[in-house]
Amino acid sequence: MNRHLEKLAATLFIGLATLAGQPAMAQLAEGDGWTERKCVLYTAAWQHIAGDGVLDGLSEEFVSDHDAFLASGCLDRGHVCPRNTREQEIADMLSLMAVAEGMAGSFLPFNCTD
Repeated sequence: MNRHLEKLAATLFIGLATLAGQPAMAQLAEGDGWTERKCVLYTAAWQHIAGDGVLDGLSEEFVSDHDAFLASGCLDRGHVCPRNTREQEIADMLSLMAVAEGMAGSFLPFNCTD
């Protein structure tokens, strides 16, 4: 991972730790609440990455498939395929964040069927 991505990942984890401590997040119940919480955390991570301008190099298909995943409330999983090095870096970073937050790999939208 290059220096920019390492810095971004560190910032992302700090930001998510802050977000996770907010009172609204603590009020979510188990079950559906955990699904919603995972989606909120994951969406915040994606927005942090997008806000840093590192979406350069991502295909239109990758971004639109990922946007559809978020629009579904993070329920429509397995339809985002990272096809180039940049997309794989982003998928790896988001996957690492998800695991660090206690999410199962099955939550993630990444899957290539071809």
